[in-house]
Amino acid sequence: MTLLILLGGLVLFLQSGLNDRVNIAKIRELGENPATPLLIVAAMAAAWTYALPASVFFFLTPLLFPPIESTAIICVGTAAGSVLGYYSARSVGGPWMERFRDRRVTRFLERHSSFASLFAIRIFPGSQHGLINYSAGLLKIPLGRFLVATLAAVAVKAFLYAKAIDGSVGASNLREALNWETVSVLVTLGLLALAGHVWQRRAARETQESPEE
Repeated sequence: MTLLILLGGLVLFLQSGLNDRVNIAKIRELGENPATPLLIVAAMAAAWTYALPASVFFFLTPLLFPPIESTAIICVGTAAGSVLGYYSARSVGGPWMERFRDRRVTRFLERHSSFASLFAIRIFPGSQHGLINYSAGLLKIPLGRFLVATLAAVAVKAFLYAKAIDGSVGASNLREALNWETVSVLVTLGLLALAGHVWQRRAARETQESPEE
């Protein structure tokens, strides 16, 4: 249903003629404001403090900044949000916080909290970053290992997303950007997100069915 709504909105946008007035140069002008990176970092930090989704910034930030700058901003936002979410889970407590112990991500990390597993669960598309932060805090996973694995995975993911998006929207207007190459990139990202979701479900199911070796 959500996909149909998005597709409907896209069709209306293309038919309205507004896309001819919007180009990547105008969008990048928003990134020239010194406050823009700070707002992105603050938004990511605020969202992950309360375990809310903030993955939209992995796709929004590359529209405003070149890949290297975009990756750096996302990493700073990730570091701030991850640390705040981690300590929120450890310090707040109460019934509302305890309900996160029953999440699949928490059960997975309870059995597999090595650097490799933390890196893997972060780098897969579709990762629930806010929930991962809370789970790590509840389980008291060492902050150093948690943060280094997080930043290593997010840096790789953010740069790959930024390069893909930068290459697909480097057209004079959005109509030109929506060619077969752009669509193929978006479809690939969607398939990767689906693969990540399937992997997470399978990993959680396997940890429930078999004891840790």
